[in-house]
Amino acid sequence: MYCSKCGKEVDESSEFCKYCGARLAGDTPEASSNLTVEDAEAVPTYETPRMIPSDMIERNERMVFETHPSMMEAFFKYIAGGILLIAGGITLMVVLGWVIVGWVLIGAGVIIGLIGFIKWRSVVYALTTDRIIVLSGVLSKHLYENRLERVQDIRMDISVRQRIFNYGDISITTAGTGGVEYIWRNIPEPRKRQRQLRTVAAE
Repeated sequence: MYCSKCGKEVDESSEFCKYCGARLAGDTPEASSNLTVEDAEAVPTYETPRMIPSDMIERNERMVFETHPSMMEAFFKYIAGGILLIAGGITLMVVLGWVIVGWVLIGAGVIIGLIGFIKWRSVVYALTTDRIIVLSGVLSKHLYENRLERVQDIRMDISVRQRIFNYGDISITTAGTGGVEYIWRNIPEPRKRQRQLRTVAAE
């Protein structure tokens, strides 16, 4: 049997589509009265990707979420240093009159800040109804994907700094591997993303 809403093949005995949550044809209100609308739509999905190229999405595959890593980690590693260099360069130019040294520091600060921004922008974490996807790279692109049916264990690690700014690391172990297959590093709202991944992978 196929879902009339998303077109995916589902089990004949199912009351709701495990991919989009729609009620399947032939269900009676009595048979599904113990499920609420919130249960059926526990993990909302959408059809058109916003960050992942649309030609990477398979037929009838739906998106659960797409996100960049937390901007705060890029700030701590790169952007804050760039700002300090720019401020130091301006100070040297104004206070000591060291124009050349000041411009060198300003230029270095701008470059470091841009590197941080580009590195942050070039990584996309995505979860679909079928796969885990990580797309990274600026000029050359690197793709990691894994089928949800292969996911075995999900671990979440949140440091003190990550907890303050609401981001963390989610480690994914898959069938056929001896350890962690991949880590969503510095992903925003880690508790929410971990719940979404666990729910979709269990369906």
